[in-house]
Amino acid sequence: MRALSQFFLLIILAQSVLAKGNVYVQSTKAKLLSQPKLNADGFPLSLGESLSPVSEQGLFVQVRAEGKMGWVSKLFVSPLPPGNQIKLGVTSSSSEAVVARQRASDFTKTAAARGLSETQKMRVRGEGELYDFESLRWLESVPFDTENTSINGGYTKFEDSNIRNFFFSHSEPEVLKETKAEVKLGRSLAARLLKKYSLVKDSEFTSYLNGVATRLATVSSRKDLNFRVGIIESTEINAFACPGGYIFLTTESLKKINSEAELAGIIGHEMGHIVLFHNGEFEQSNEFIDVISSLLAPPGTEVVNAATSSLLDEMEKQLFETGRDMKFELEADEAAVGLTSQVGYSPVGLSSYLNTLSKSEGMDSLKKTHPETNVRIAKLVFYESSISVESSANIKDRWQEFKSKLKP
Repeated sequence: MRALSQFFLLIILAQSVLAKGNVYVQSTKAKLLSQPKLNADGFPLSLGESLSPVSEQGLFVQVRAEGKMGWVSKLFVSPLPPGNQIKLGVTSSSSEAVVARQRASDFTKTAAARGLSETQKMRVRGEGELYDFESLRWLESVPFDTENTSINGGYTKFEDSNIRNFFFSHSEPEVLKETKAEVKLGRSLAARLLKKYSLVKDSEFTSYLNGVATRLATVSSRKDLNFRVGIIESTEINAFACPGGYIFLTTESLKKINSEAELAGIIGHEMGHIVLFHNGEFEQSNEFIDVISSLLAPPGTEVVNAATSSLLDEMEKQLFETGRDMKFELEADEAAVGLTSQVGYSPVGLSSYLNTLSKSEGMDSLKKTHPETNVRIAKLVFYESSISVESSANIKDRWQEFKSKLKP
């Protein structure tokens, strides 16, 4: 077992892009800016272009590009090279997986002679007391709202080049191993969350939320992720972001929202945690361990190995008890302003929502894991003042249509 431990999923918590080498342009919105401000003068950068980080300032990193120095938003670059978008629920068919299955088969042939104690320690079943993968699979199966993603005659009819590129530019690079590892861990954390809270299985409402998220994702650096937004039943005011693109909003939080711009601000905040790697970066676990675990599980179940389960305990504690570092929460607020303004939403959506929350009750859960609301609002006002908003002519605010579906 000790010899196998090196293959388990590893997380590298790196706070600075300077420690990670080059960064890569992942958004058509990326520019080499003269100042660390989104509306500063600058010239466009090419998708996939490699940049050398020099220093950091808030949500911006100073880089060298083609012999020139300038600033670029962390929202539009990634320490990961360009990769294809992961397809949820699709198992690997790579040669590595085939070899792993053969090794796993050889291993299990002699397992009876040694006893199953070793293999039992490798994994815990991803069903039962801790996980609800069934509800998660339902969420992953919900199609996106065509009116928000502009598919099949939506309101922009693919006139928005960001959205068009987002859906049709993923034919080449393979899905990165780091992305696969991140999604695997995020799915497990999301399944734990759904064991604590009931998922609201309203396809139309969920599809609408995912349409808003997809619009925001088109300008972010995480083209490799398939963002999913779910509604969870709770009287608490809170929202949660899991690695790999899984975002959850409580029903009580949704009741406090007054416009689609506010909704986009909340989703943008949670997306910011994911885009900015606030859960760390991920290395792929060895296929051998995954296949061994799968062979030991009953048909139809999903498996979480023991090392991952231990890591999930810590991440779950952060979601519900300790919260993230204040720096990360404020960065996610700034990310929300940047993402929403780049696709045409009002940048004051999140601060407007937080202003409502500052006068509300039932804030214990949010206060335990986030900075004081008044501090966040003050910072947001500063961010908003340095933002120019893209044209919002194509955005139709449909929030009230869906808010009416929430139970009083």
